[in-house]
Amino acid sequence: MTTQEYCAALEQALSPMPPEERQETIRYYLEFLEDANESERAALGTPTELAQRILRENGLSAAAPFPENPPKRKKRTAIFVALACTFYLWLPLLLTWYILLLTALICIAVIPLSLVCAAGLLLFVGIAILFQDAALGLFSVGCGIFILGLCVLLALPLWKACQAVARFTAFSTKKLWQALFDTKTKGADRT
Repeated sequence: MTTQEYCAALEQALSPMPPEERQETIRYYLEFLEDANESERAALGTPTELAQRILRENGLSAAAPFPENPPKRKKRTAIFVALACTFYLWLPLLLTWYILLLTALICIAVIPLSLVCAAGLLLFVGIAILFQDAALGLFSVGCGIFILGLCVLLALPLWKACQAVARFTAFSTKKLWQALFDTKTKGADRT
């Protein structure tokens, strides 16, 4: 067994230790094994035996030094069972969340649409009555042009707001997915 293989097996066996201490211990034994002769290597024993001694010295449980983590399939099955049993709680909340985000997108998109419609109507009415009442016609055309200018000024901020809501929706969906199904998160590692 090479030094790297021995240290990899030792690191696996020292999994109950905190990560910082485990890395420090592995570094120590990696340096030791590189400089040690055959008799010193043999005195260490197997990686499992050495790990049990180290765990005992550090006050960790040597009787059960290697707690077996349930496989991912069992964790996912438990998650699916919990989700199925509580769907009447989380489904309405989730639907409400996405409906609110969709409503925000619709409200932001309706603002320029309504302004363009108002500007078009004012321009049409202004041109239609321009020859009957010049002052009122010019006022209507001016208001229509003003609203079109306002639409141009608001186009970029409203577009950015739509993008922000869409990014937030994607971000919250990704975080929700990770919280439910990612077994590599800190919470899943502790269980």
